[in-house]
Amino acid sequence: MAEFKREHLQNFVDDGAKDHPPVFIGRKEILDCVLTKARRAGERQLGLQGNATIIQGAPGAGKSSVLSQLEIRAPMDVQARVVKISSVYLEERIPEVVRAIAFAGASEQIQWFDLWTRLGPTWLQNLPHIKDIQIPSYTDLTDLQEKRPRSTWKAPVIVAMDETQNLPSGKSSAPAKFLRFLHEGSTTLPITLVLAGLSDTNSIIQEMGLTHGVEPLSLGCFTTEELSELTCKYCAHFGIKIGSQRNRIDGLMAPTDGWPRHVYWAQQALAAALLADGIDGKADRISDWPAIYAQSETLRQGYYRTQYSDVMKRAEPLTTKVMWRVAQAEALGEGISLAEIIAEVDAACDSNKGGKFRMPLGYNEETFVTHLIHRGVLQDVTDSNAMTCPIPSFQTYILKRGGQDPSKLQGL
Repeated sequence: MAEFKREHLQNFVDDGAKDHPPVFIGRKEILDCVLTKARRAGERQLGLQGNATIIQGAPGAGKSSVLSQLEIRAPMDVQARVVKISSVYLEERIPEVVRAIAFAGASEQIQWFDLWTRLGPTWLQNLPHIKDIQIPSYTDLTDLQEKRPRSTWKAPVIVAMDETQNLPSGKSSAPAKFLRFLHEGSTTLPITLVLAGLSDTNSIIQEMGLTHGVEPLSLGCFTTEELSELTCKYCAHFGIKIGSQRNRIDGLMAPTDGWPRHVYWAQQALAAALLADGIDGKADRISDWPAIYAQSETLRQGYYRTQYSDVMKRAEPLTTKVMWRVAQAEALGEGISLAEIIAEVDAACDSNKGGKFRMPLGYNEETFVTHLIHRGVLQDVTDSNAMTCPIPSFQTYILKRGGQDPSKLQGL
């Protein structure tokens, strides 16, 4: 019988929602897509045209978790190494990024393993301060391929960037040129690219000129089967004894809609109860399950309030109208496109068109809809031209907050 890992579970409670999850499930299609491109780049020993993988999703969909899992799986599955960077890092420290790529690609296996063992995901930030690693500086990728030819490389490299939507738009910026150089296969080095960001990431990178062969992959909710698997692995990971309480734990997870961030809140509520004096990780000893359900609901509602921005508050009637129109289209099975939503927002705020709503100060119809996308209100439906709210419970929260009754949509 596995021992209850109290300290590890306490760390999970303390480390916060942005830390990578203790158990990873699903997302196989996305990981396989990235790893296949890296494997092919390694086999051919050069960059591939259109090699970027775009991973997009609303806040809390698990984009950072996918990148963290990629760091673990790439060396094992395809002998590739991951250089994970932020959008800020690419804007301000391109020479450091290039130097890190050089180290990842050209270092011996034992040196790479030693660095990862010592520093883990923080290795890139610490690389400039490690005195026993002698890697020269490079001005850009062209300089790198001239001074570090592919014959000196030991492994293919995956450059993985998070929060891509924060990069400056347009083709002339240094980050845009860097990404295009990799995406277009201009380099003779075995480097592939992963760009993760919010639900409009694909449109951002198109504005940067990355148009060749890009098909974004969207992150959504866990399936029922994945959620059940996650519960089993989560409890096994921490040595939690489920006993006869599986139905209660499943009931705790049900209101999350399988949305990764909401699942996290439910896990947090359960963990707090399991850490209480006298419980010691044994679910059968928990007497007040309603309190756990209530705590999970409180955490989830707090997240809704955080995502419901000041801009949305200032334009609450307009926000509610957009959400109602999207929900109505979903109920009718018709779908509504991004262009149609923008047109409706425009008409709703244009007095010449009979509009009675007010646009928040400093916004127009396009920037307002973009803001809703960034807050997780809207997202493209995969393989469709329609927009939806990726988090059903958040949709319900917005409608109720605006005085609408979601149950009226059921008869449509």
